Amino acid sequence: MSKTVLITGGTRGVGKALVSKCNSLGYSVISTGSSDKSVSAAKLNFPNVRWICCDLSDSKSIAKLAEAINTEPLDMVIHNAGVQQARNLFDPVEDDLSVAIETQINFNAPIELTQFLFSNVESTKGTWVYVTSGLAIAPKQSSPIYCANKAGLRAFCKSFNGQIQREGSDINVCEAILPLVDTDMTQGRGKGKISAEQAADEIIQGALNGRKEIHVGKMKLVMQARRVLPNFIENIMLKV
Repeated sequence: MSKTVLITGGTRGVGKALVSKCNSLGYSVISTGSSDKSVSAAKLNFPNVRWICCDLSDSKSIAKLAEAINTEPLDMVIHNAGVQQARNLFDPVEDDLSVAIETQINFNAPIELTQFLFSNVESTKGTWVYVTSGLAIAPKQSSPIYCANKAGLRAFCKSFNGQIQREGSDINVCEAILPLVDTDMTQGRGKGKISAEQAADEIIQGALNGRKEIHVGKMKLVMQARRVLPNFIENIMLKV
């Protein structure tokens, strides 16, 4: 019997690469898209994946996703979906995404889904994967809410792992810390991006190895540099 993985935001970017990777490894894949249109397009590429439309900005939609999965055992859940809105607090404009919606998708939704599906993962002694960012460690000035959301999710992972240790549980919690990845969200920004496929490969390998922190791509060097020069990277990013 194949193992089952749930991947949020699987219709594009890193999520799409994660769906492809897990599909090739023989997992029974369940994945979400935010709209009927994106889900319909994804079905053409991955017809054997169980696609569910879920608007992570809406708690009711998250509850419906959990209801659709019901008590089905989950061997892995990858909280991948995320959005980033640039904001200038000194020159506020009407943004495409409100602070509330950005925070709901990036921070609240993974936690809500964790609560809904906790027993599904616990029953398999499975793995939770929370995709964060190097910006959780070294925030940039131009996307303060996104950076704060990812930093909050990083803290959540640490607390969750503390509870696992306290309870003597066999489930795993992994934080996958991404560098700049070549996706639609990062189009026109930055250099030296890694591919979504490389990011997906390293996330899955790290999760299978049970790593509490998965340092993807250049994050390995960044984390090493922080031990020697703890403020250097942060000072650079605050100018971006």
